[in-house]
Amino acid sequence: MVKLPTLKCILLTALFALAFSQGAFAQTDTRPVGISDFVYSASGKSLTILFVTAVVLESAFAIIFNWRVFLAYFAAKGVKTIIMIGVSLLVVWIFNLDVVASLVAAYTLPATGADQTALAAEVAKTTGPISKLITAFVLAGGSSGIHNMMYALGFRSSRDADVTPKPPQDEAWVSVRVKRVNAVAPVQVALSKVDAAPENVIPPALAGTIRFRRPALAELLFRNVDRFPQNGGYVVEPNQIYRIQIEARDAKGTLLDRFDRYYKFAPRAIVDFDVEI
Repeated sequence: MVKLPTLKCILLTALFALAFSQGAFAQTDTRPVGISDFVYSASGKSLTILFVTAVVLESAFAIIFNWRVFLAYFAAKGVKTIIMIGVSLLVVWIFNLDVVASLVAAYTLPATGADQTALAAEVAKTTGPISKLITAFVLAGGSSGIHNMMYALGFRSSRDADVTPKPPQDEAWVSVRVKRVNAVAPVQVALSKVDAAPENVIPPALAGTIRFRRPALAELLFRNVDRFPQNGGYVVEPNQIYRIQIEARDAKGTLLDRFDRYYKFAPRAIVDFDVEI
């Protein structure tokens, strides 16, 4: 998600396009062997257009994806993908933005004697529903995905570090999902770090959990009201003993049997607890 103001993003993308047109990203030592200057420039231009379009779309839809109502009802990663694919398909078809066909045509042309007329004719023969669909998928992936593709094709000389959704070495992520059986009132979840478990029993360090079912579609698209936290994980320190307590009451106000356990978590662990109460 682009976090810069829209005007700044547009200026940055304009500078990016200008820098590419001046050869700032053209590295002769990374250019594939046998690719002519014209083919290299044409394919680089297509990727730059795709990159700029992706940044503009990210900036335009940031107001929706950061909207408090959107974040309260939808799981951002699940619904955002659907929205971006739909919008990307519209952009590709309305503006005839078939970058995949342009790339295939550029690399199909002979190494010598290629010009704009030959390229346009080759694109007209190559373009179709499949190439436009793939272009829409790439566009929906956002500017970071296009950046990686430009790096792989030799149009960028450096690559940003990959960002993966996993805890740092000094953290672990924990979540609790509650399945209501008799509980009707709000369920309270307490998580506290303690010096030792009862009778000085040292629990093993959990590294993860295995679930025997696929998540339901609603769990992927909407925020989970029966889960703490609703999305993501609660950060805990690895190799420390934690006491997890879950308390609820039934329709008569009677306190139900509480979940009261002691756990320790391994570094970078992701542990999901499922509790019936």
